[in-house]
Amino acid sequence: MYKPIYKITPYLLNLVDEAGQLRNWVENASLQVAWLPILQREARTKTTHSSTAIEGNPLSLRQVEAVARGEKIGTPQAYEQEITNYLKAVSWLEKNASSTISEEALLSLHKLLTENILTESRSGKYKEKQNFVLNEKGIKIYIPPSPKMTPTLTRELIEWINSDEIKSLHPIIVCAISHHRLVSIHPFTDGNGRIARSLETWILYQRGFDNNHIFSLDDFFAKDRKRYYDKIEQARELDDNLTYWIEYVAEGIVKTLKDVKSRIESLQVSTKSKILLSPRQEELIRILRDFPVINVAIIQQELKVTRARVNQIISPLIASGLVAKEGNAKATRYRLNH
Repeated sequence: MYKPIYKITPYLLNLVDEAGQLRNWVENASLQVAWLPILQREARTKTTHSSTAIEGNPLSLRQVEAVARGEKIGTPQAYEQEITNYLKAVSWLEKNASSTISEEALLSLHKLLTENILTESRSGKYKEKQNFVLNEKGIKIYIPPSPKMTPTLTRELIEWINSDEIKSLHPIIVCAISHHRLVSIHPFTDGNGRIARSLETWILYQRGFDNNHIFSLDDFFAKDRKRYYDKIEQARELDDNLTYWIEYVAEGIVKTLKDVKSRIESLQVSTKSKILLSPRQEELIRILRDFPVINVAIIQQELKVTRARVNQIISPLIASGLVAKEGNAKATRYRLNH
């Protein structure tokens, strides 16, 4: 069975403790059902955009959001296909969050990620030829295990993930180790980075660290791609000692959770009703956070819409209890119903 090499340093313990506190805040915040779809949608598109961007997909976050809505955006089909595949993979992970991580499931996930990008003989199948990792100059910097060794090494990793001995290990440590090990095995012709980051997300879901599926660790990796690749390579240069890599992933999770906390604080209002907010309604809520009391004219000015459109946008918010209406006719004012 696979035996990772690492040390649990005081710095890592502090990061894990901070991540745990942030995670508990997120889980216990008065996060209403009304907001969950927004946060989940943002996490899906951010994860998809970031993970594919790391691999060179040039689509912007706005374009990824358009693809997620089923719109055609006029970019090369291969780029859109990669985005569509990743969105399907994220959805699959959410549905199978608590499922056992098996070899069969991992191959199925790879097939989702590479469908109509790789040939049928390569999508969801182990590599048959030796592959290499190249740097930005096209120079070989890493030679992964051979095709012959790949199935055994992958199975050993999966056996470790499911073993009793790691049940007491923190999810951050398990997901970080699994990410690095799978990307180092490099078991597929293509899509190795995407499948490794997906496995990391799956472990966080499975181990209950992101029960609501509302944060994107890949966004952290994508914002400094060079450091991400440098940290992967650093561990290899240290004879696969993963200590610094695990600390780096823990830093990413802390940063990601801080971002989620800030996002929730920007959205957090009380409501007794379930309501799925439109982008315009979400924008209006943000405006109402900045103005204690607001009239229709200001809303029109801020949203650049007609008076009739203001009524369409705000009426469901009043009905749900999110927004309070005061006065009548021209004297009508609106405020958040805290």
